[in-house]
Amino acid sequence: MNKDIYEYAREINSNVDLYTFYDVFSILLKDIDCVVCLTSASDLLGYSNGGFRHCIHIYSTQKLHLPYLDCILVKSLEEHPYIDYHGIKVTPIEVAINEMLEDNSTDEQILYETFATYYFDNNNSYEGLNIPKELLSKANTFKEEGKHFYDSY
Repeated sequence: MNKDIYEYAREINSNVDLYTFYDVFSILLKDIDCVVCLTSASDLLGYSNGGFRHCIHIYSTQKLHLPYLDCILVKSLEEHPYIDYHGIKVTPIEVAINEMLEDNSTDEQILYETFATYYFDNNNSYEGLNIPKELLSKANTFKEEGKHFYDSY
């Protein structure tokens, strides 16, 4: 596709002037039973600035061949924790962080931003994260850098 995700969403629904992540997600995921996950969960929940994304990562029980959706096939959506974010099912950030740490293709910048935002949104604490033992070493790097991420801005 030659269009970006925002142009594509505008073609589907031209009634929205300003396209936030929520706007784009709600347009592209309309009538699709899925759970937004990985970096897309971080973007939607406001833990990363989003930058330019080429797709929305979702869990789905059926393979969807739709533009801009990266569909991860699962047996049941109930197997994956989710919260309702203004009508969109999305992985809670605590779970999304672990998923992003497990996924070796996750952009490190998104992890830094996500850890930093989590830290500052939780009163300078990472309390509430339940990082599996096998991911602790990797997580600790992002935790430490996350504490200082916004110092350079």
